[in-house]
Amino acid sequence: MEKDILVYFFYGEDGFRITKEIEKIKSGILKKDQMDFNFDRLISPSPLDFLTIADSYPVLSEKRVIQVEDFEDSFLNDTGLLDYLNSPSPATVIIFYDKSAKINENIKFFKELKAKNYFKLHKIRLLYENELLPYIKNLSKEKGIKISDEAIYYLIRYTGNNTLNIDNELNKIASGIKTENESKELSVDELKKVLAFSKTFNIFDFIDKIFDKDTRGAFGVFGVIYNNGEEPVKITSVLYNEVRKLHKAKVQESSGMDFETILRINSVLPFLKKKFLKNLSLFSVYELKRIMELLEETDFRLKTTSFPQNLIFEEFIFKLNFLNNPKNRHI
Repeated sequence: MEKDILVYFFYGEDGFRITKEIEKIKSGILKKDQMDFNFDRLISPSPLDFLTIADSYPVLSEKRVIQVEDFEDSFLNDTGLLDYLNSPSPATVIIFYDKSAKINENIKFFKELKAKNYFKLHKIRLLYENELLPYIKNLSKEKGIKISDEAIYYLIRYTGNNTLNIDNELNKIASGIKTENESKELSVDELKKVLAFSKTFNIFDFIDKIFDKDTRGAFGVFGVIYNNGEEPVKITSVLYNEVRKLHKAKVQESSGMDFETILRINSVLPFLKKKFLKNLSLFSVYELKRIMELLEETDFRLKTTSFPQNLIFEEFIFKLNFLNNPKNRHI
């Protein structure tokens, strides 16, 4: 916690990381036995409710902490509240938590407080793809486990940038994996044994079948993952991103760019290099472009028609089968 900060304002899309930051602030100010009397969480409070607690003295502690959630701009702009915040009690730390992705920084509340040295505005967005690996490495270290880059990549393919899911799965790993040598990195095979979402097949097994041009296998895997609750819209989105990345690399290859540069520009991890180059060799620029077009068409139909989603997606796979045959490139 910053020593001189009395008023924090958190907002953003990553609720899990915001909650962790708030917990750090609270634990940095109050001991466990001080929480009951010196921490208040106010949900949709009136300005009067807030001021009554903010002006009260802490009990057997130097400070008290107030966490405020689910409020409107009208609450923030209340005259009494602003009068207090322009001269806050040094014994009270206030944490405003707005769950919105964006806020209006032009309201009076921010205009008056931004220049104050005791005020801090925190925006915590979702992590970008290139930030996930180091984030998971650090979080794993905190939980006392070592995990290989390849295993982290496997984990990311399922959790995406949902940091709450990442934390839950790492907790399962920490409690479910016991190795004789604690310095040994957790492998992909060891990881699969404890992941809650491990199934016979998953969405990435389906994508592998598509890139292998194994249409028959793709039909089979799709049937399994669809029956297990995987949504065709999600499959379409994930597959589209993978195909688009390969298409970009194929265009770069066609322009004469060397493979090492292509791999670096597209952030291909070392253990995926062989697989990526194999996929690159199996498709032409035309084929990848056509697959993206078919996916866009499929996505539109999934979102705008009442036709059974599994049949719409199976039609996409059927069209891919024709595309894989050079004699049918007009499809």
